[in-house]
Amino acid sequence: MATYAAHPLTKTALIAAAFLLVACGGSPSTAQPTPTPQTRGPLADTWIRDGATWHRANVTGPAPRYLAALAYDAQHNVYVLFGGQTAKGTVDDTWTWDGKAWKQMSPAHKPLPRRAAGMAYDPGHQVVVLFGGLIPDRAEGYEANDTWTWDGSDWTEVDAGPKLPAKRQGLSLITAGDRVMLFGGHAANAVYFGDAWSWDGRTWTRVDIGPSPPGRGSAAVAWDPADESLFVFGGSGFNPDGGPGAQGTPLSDGWILMHGHWTRLNGSGPGQLAYANAFRDRAGSRDVVLLGIRCPDPSDAAWAWDGKAWSKVVSPGIPARWGAALAQDKDRKALLFGGSNERGC
Repeated sequence: MATYAAHPLTKTALIAAAFLLVACGGSPSTAQPTPTPQTRGPLADTWIRDGATWHRANVTGPAPRYLAALAYDAQHNVYVLFGGQTAKGTVDDTWTWDGKAWKQMSPAHKPLPRRAAGMAYDPGHQVVVLFGGLIPDRAEGYEANDTWTWDGSDWTEVDAGPKLPAKRQGLSLITAGDRVMLFGGHAANAVYFGDAWSWDGRTWTRVDIGPSPPGRGSAAVAWDPADESLFVFGGSGFNPDGGPGAQGTPLSDGWILMHGHWTRLNGSGPGQLAYANAFRDRAGSRDVVLLGIRCPDPSDAAWAWDGKAWSKVVSPGIPARWGAALAQDKDRKALLFGGSNERGC
């Protein structure tokens, strides 16, 4: 069994994370972002993108955490957040965000605690799908490849049959048209995946053909509905100088998957970047990569790929962090929660 630290960057994270940033209390209003000095560790702030700019919501909600799973549930018009890593350990709580406030749910059933899982909405079956992640045990945890669905009130484990993606953490799940698509992930610093799979409500099917990107976990991904393509940037790849418990090497390459075939992006972009986020800017017809860690420092920068070239864009005003949870709604607005501003690598 692979062993590695509970924190994705340093083995002393749980000690360092005891000093937390606690979300501000108050009414569920929004304010212009004003970065302020923060204690190093897991974060619990909520950020909303209204289509043009990011605003911090002055609300309380889930405990500070990083590597949580987040998806927009179009059937119930809420965002759903599950799990992640807090200062006290890996959690299994479920929360919803309705645009004004967080609400903790009380499902009768739920997945085991985990972090670095993938989650996305399945339009064809009107449920949120969760896959994989790292489940804690008495050692350093183990990767999973179980599939769960959320119907707005409860979790159900789905028997996906014998042919499914290998056990992994750090995978990406995204709504891709009328289906859910999975990309990448890894098992410790041993096996890194660059594959793409599609979920049809019952089974997983490999959808990419021929050569695929070098394997990676925690990549930044976005979906372009106009040309039905998957955008992938960076992430963490195999570290030949470390053992199974070592952190991967931050990557700097970008890829597009269209009609089952991969194409590498040209040009110089954000550089080596892991645990970043991405979203599709419909108005600008571009994919935006933001935040992440450049080793050893978290980033607050943003870059955009317009289909031809990279450009650095104005900082979103969100304090530097990595491992935040981000999802977009049906109107391409976005929600971002938590992450960690701890230095590492």
